[in-house]
Amino acid sequence: MSTEAVSSYNPPVRPLPSTRGLAARYPDVLYRPVPPVDCDDDGYPFRDHAMAEGTKHDRTRAYLGTVMRERFGLRPEVCVASDLCLFFERGNRAALLVPDLLITFGANGRGDRLSYKVWEEGAVPDLCLEVLSRKTWRHDVEVKPRLYRDLGVREYWILDTIGKLPTPIIGARLEPGGYVEIVPESSGGYMSEVLGLELAIVNDEFRFRNAVTGEVIPDYAEMKLARREAERRASAAETELAALREQLEQERGSS
Repeated sequence: MSTEAVSSYNPPVRPLPSTRGLAARYPDVLYRPVPPVDCDDDGYPFRDHAMAEGTKHDRTRAYLGTVMRERFGLRPEVCVASDLCLFFERGNRAALLVPDLLITFGANGRGDRLSYKVWEEGAVPDLCLEVLSRKTWRHDVEVKPRLYRDLGVREYWILDTIGKLPTPIIGARLEPGGYVEIVPESSGGYMSEVLGLELAIVNDEFRFRNAVTGEVIPDYAEMKLARREAERRASAAETELAALREQLEQERGSS
């Protein structure tokens, strides 16, 4: 994975917003667990039978979670989670979202979680991201932004792997008046202030990119391939150097 230093980003401290009543306002976008469903001791579901939607959808989600855990995993106050149940109204088990990626700075919880409960963590996520699904993409695009806005999520991202939108990356940043769309940089990427990275399309894949150096953070397969190529080049250079030394020694011996 990337050798880039762990991000030192820390968002400003924000009071926990009131989430009461949001589930009633947005009932059509709440996640409904697919049986069979496992629940914790308080009856909140944390695992169901939902399946990934296609290889690119699954590959994109895997990349996002792996890279973010690598980047922030050494910071215990940062929660990085993929497909984790996000409950935002205490006592209401139906007030449930399952973003493909959520990141929270300053979460109270530490280590592994069965689910993310806003009232226990003491913070709403700083970033939520959805990879479009054929069944729910309209909700992700048209309705969920308003719910994430009202929750106080600082950035909301949509990645389109199914070709439903004019652009495959849509980002929104929370301002005092609501969400403001994040416009692309001259590099073609979209800058996330929360992550300190760009989101971009590289070789038809969604990738994070260092906005300063232009370095693309690879997935595991790309990293292994790059390492093999570096080892091959080093071996070839060593072989060439050994041959040159042998030639020089032969020339000295014949003079």
